[in-house]
Amino acid sequence: MSRALLLLAPLALIACSGGKGDDTSGNADGGGDDGGGGCDVTIAPLAPTADQTDFYYRSAIEVGLSAADASATITVAGVEGTSSFSADGLTAVFTPAAPLAPSTDYVATVSFCDGANNADIAFRTSALGTATDGCDLTGKTFEVDLAAARFVEPAGVAELLLGQLEDQIYVGVQANNGSSLDMIGALGQGGMQDTCNPSIPFPPATYADPYFSVGPQDTTLSVAGFDIEISNLQISGDFASDCSEFGGGVLAGELDARVLAPLVGDLLGSTDPDQVCALLTGFGVACEPCDSDGQNYCVGVLVDQITAGTINTVLECVDEASCHPSCAESTCQDPAAGECE
Repeated sequence: MSRALLLLAPLALIACSGGKGDDTSGNADGGGDDGGGGCDVTIAPLAPTADQTDFYYRSAIEVGLSAADASATITVAGVEGTSSFSADGLTAVFTPAAPLAPSTDYVATVSFCDGANNADIAFRTSALGTATDGCDLTGKTFEVDLAAARFVEPAGVAELLLGQLEDQIYVGVQANNGSSLDMIGALGQGGMQDTCNPSIPFPPATYADPYFSVGPQDTTLSVAGFDIEISNLQISGDFASDCSEFGGGVLAGELDARVLAPLVGDLLGSTDPDQVCALLTGFGVACEPCDSDGQNYCVGVLVDQITAGTINTVLECVDEASCHPSCAESTCQDPAAGECE
């Protein structure tokens, strides 16, 4: 696998982007007119969709608008929260002040066209958020289903990264310490870890059964002999009550083009960070000021609605000294004993 592909594979875990479910034209399923009193705005439920029965209890409620309408509001009976709009004004968002209840029916009411039109969106939350039933997370490995995730930002690059991704991404729990989890990531295929590439250590995750959360914390991933610094890395989700999967996964962070440039030199034919930003500009993504020094080389990344089911393998710690990016599967050394550094 080339250096560029080695980079793209693990970074797909934290840096994929795009826009699933972002069709904001047409009427809402089960509600929404073409507007009255001269208003021709129409709506489309995005998250949840109409009559959805597995809405993640920690998610914000989002409704697409066919045209920007500053009067649009979303309310949920008995639920406090705040309202906002996407940057382009075409998505109205309601963020509950506290997580919704698992396995519960709700109705979101959308008011638009200065109150001339209203539409109800009925939905039910999934069972995620219900405490685990005593199953042991230690040693469990989860295969991330990126194809079913929603890639939020930066917009437009998901197809590039996913098209280059040759391996599956696995997340494993090494230890459950009660209020924290030790977790690692790895690449592989067919349910088998690729020990020709180092595993990916994560910062310790806080754990309040069944919810886990990593960060925000600056961390470093080792890929093909290079260290990739990720600023404000955050990873979160909920384990199912039987520990068979986790859902509602969210991955966010900030990537610096100056750090990425040496790794994607083969892909770009240059190690100039400005070329990385130029590549992103072609997808409508602009490099913005970095938190560290204010230079315009950083891109915020966000992917949510991640699910991952268990596979029958246990991830092993593999450091750079225990493997080589060019080695063949049959010549890989055994992973070094002990904990990941």
